[in-house]
Amino acid sequence: MLKKKIPIWYLIPLIIAFLVFLGYPLYKVVEISFYKASFLNPKMKTFVGFENYKWLFTFKLFNPKISYFLSAFIRSITWVFFSVLIKVVIGFLAALVLESKYLIGRRIYRSLLIIPWAIPWAMAAMMWAWTLNGQFGIINSLLLHLHITNSPHPFLSTPTSAFITTFIVDAWVGLPFMVIMFISGLQSISESLYEAARLDGASRVRQVISITIPLMKPVLFTVSLLSMVWTFNSFDIIWVLTQGGPLRATETLPIAIYNTSFRMLRFGGIGKASAMTLVQVALITFISIFYIKTMNKEVA
Repeated sequence: MLKKKIPIWYLIPLIIAFLVFLGYPLYKVVEISFYKASFLNPKMKTFVGFENYKWLFTFKLFNPKISYFLSAFIRSITWVFFSVLIKVVIGFLAALVLESKYLIGRRIYRSLLIIPWAIPWAMAAMMWAWTLNGQFGIINSLLLHLHITNSPHPFLSTPTSAFITTFIVDAWVGLPFMVIMFISGLQSISESLYEAARLDGASRVRQVISITIPLMKPVLFTVSLLSMVWTFNSFDIIWVLTQGGPLRATETLPIAIYNTSFRMLRFGGIGKASAMTLVQVALITFISIFYIKTMNKEVA
């Protein structure tokens, strides 16, 4: 009986760390969400109950048809969908290529693959900001020298172009993780299955469709879920590239929460930003639970 209780004591440091670094900050966010407060003087706060939560769905600043919070949330969902889609599709295809025995120098390519993941995200965003610059960026210089375009393309200066560019950059940063996870999944598939398929006359494409994808479903679902959560909370890349502009085209929910807390002092405050944060956590949790249940049904 004593031996069964001993492992519980090893969990005490983990429980303490959870309460200190996650539990207490989360409690403070929940508490402040019921107050009207500003970061300029957080001690001078007024209890307002659920007014901050009501504000999320009634406050309209830039769009008279939809609230500021819902507008940022819908924009986040769209941005995350395209970013994760690129990571999954290109990551899976790249893993298939890098795992191929016929690829010369694949160890070198795998080593180079980790570079985008190793660079701090803010630095990677700064690098892309210079690369995509409309006046002296290398991409526009190449497009002009190759006569593909007659004038520099405003990658980050127009709403649609900036929205597309930011999620492409985010996908570029997150691709190494996806590829590495997919390669690990591919290596767990027995080679005998492919040999049997080849003996039956199955082509490479048929092998991928009938063997690789079905056996990779758990990895695909798990990695997609992790990427979705991380991408939904992405702040660095958008902030460095556009700060939510132009015309708020890239103002996703994390950017909107920052603006509400620290920039929109007249309309916002840390109380409203805390309410936005909690609703975001609840929405991500709900989406994750739905995703996990769907995954279990597909894998079963």
